[in-house]
Amino acid sequence: MERIDVWRGEPGLDADGNTVQGPLELITSFSGLVAPVNTPETASEESSGVTFDHTIYIRSTEPTGILDTDLIGVRGRRVPVDGAVCEWRRKDGTHVGDVVNVKLKEG
Repeated sequence: MERIDVWRGEPGLDADGNTVQGPLELITSFSGLVAPVNTPETASEESSGVTFDHTIYIRSTEPTGILDTDLIGVRGRRVPVDGAVCEWRRKDGTHVGDVVNVKLKEG
């Protein structure tokens, strides 16, 4: 199990009255299993940059409340959620946990 941090910037207003994301705040932390989806590539002539792509499994009796706009702190990086957060349920409908996909390309 690895530590999973959830970071969120609360909406605020700029000087012109436009909605902007405020500074990131640590909302909560969970223990979860982290599965790599792709092996990180090294930069080359065909590929510039490295992609960090993980699927995270968090066991919980209720939904975690993670939003698709959150940043997830995993393995020393803050990585954006990629797509909708999925609920993990048993056949009888009881909640087992959430499944979160994260993806970041650097470079």
